[in-house]
Amino acid sequence: MDFATWLTGQTGREDATGRVAMAVTNHLAEGWTPRTGSADEVRRLAPALGLDLVDVDMADARYRADHMVNPFRAEELEMRAAQ
Repeated sequence: MDFATWLTGQTGREDATGRVAMAVTNHLAEGWTPRTGSADEVRRLAPALGLDLVDVDMADARYRADHMVNPFRAEELEMRAAQ
């Protein structure tokens, strides 16, 4: 799932991610078709959408945190199972 698509599901948040999500969702409703849907594409649109780049960066950080593979997850599950 790309960043712009992920944002459409984050509109209920009351933080930077929610502000970016609302702006992008509204822009999509107005007919915007993202080329890549990446955070860089949203960053380029930020001034036109009335967004601060800091908000886009914070939303991007949350997106990356939610979609990164945790290399310790399997190990953590094994340790919990052993207890």
